[in-house]
Amino acid sequence: MRTISVRLDDASEATLEHLCRSLGLSQTDVVKAGLHLLQSQRQTPEALARSLALVGCFSQDGGAETVLQARHHSDAVKEKLRQRQRRQRLLPSP
Repeated sequence: MRTISVRLDDASEATLEHLCRSLGLSQTDVVKAGLHLLQSQRQTPEALARSLALVGCFSQDGGAETVLQARHHSDAVKEKLRQRQRRQRLLPSP
């Protein structure tokens, strides 16, 4: 097993210490759990597009509206992500 060093800002260090105390886990166990959680939540670009209802949002007629939508696709994705983050902040923590 390999040992690594991680640099944390003060807020991250305080969060790590709080999690260790409240969960009764070591720093190693908290970091491993965080890595596992991030891995389990990872989405492919296709899955992310489907979850944000972006798949099929453009028509295939190639008209001016489709070109305009394509130009603003990045903005639409960012806005959808912001909306999802706002909703998640409003939900109570489990």
